[in-house]
Amino acid sequence: MRVTSLDGALLDFWVAKSENLKLLPGIPEEGNSHEMRSGHWHPSTYHPSTDWSQGGEIVSNEWYAIEDALIAWFGHSWPFIKAITESPLKWFMRAYVKTKFGDEVEELEFVLPVIAPTIQMESTPVKKRSSLWFGNN
Repeated sequence: MRVTSLDGALLDFWVAKSENLKLLPGIPEEGNSHEMRSGHWHPSTYHPSTDWSQGGEIVSNEWYAIEDALIAWFGHSWPFIKAITESPLKWFMRAYVKTKFGDEVEELEFVLPVIAPTIQMESTPVKKRSSLWFGNN
């Protein structure tokens, strides 16, 4: 799948992979928020592509690499492209994923916690299983 097509929960999943975060073993209690620097993530609390309090730190720490990725995709006029100006954080997170995995990422049949959080994580079907799946190394 092209990184430029990633969106929503799937984009957040790949950002978590880029950050080397591990999936929380359980579902966070209602009202809990993502704990920065915990080393874990969960799709109900981790939304770096839409939440500046989560994605902003990544942008701050990885800005030069993110900008290089944007330049590679769009040239030096990337700051004036309407799609980017309308959703900058989404594009910054896509660019961040590119810095870690390149222009293409593994196509997942689905991201289980988003679709069915009560099913066992270990039996999650994917089109092509790899070491990237939920932080298993």
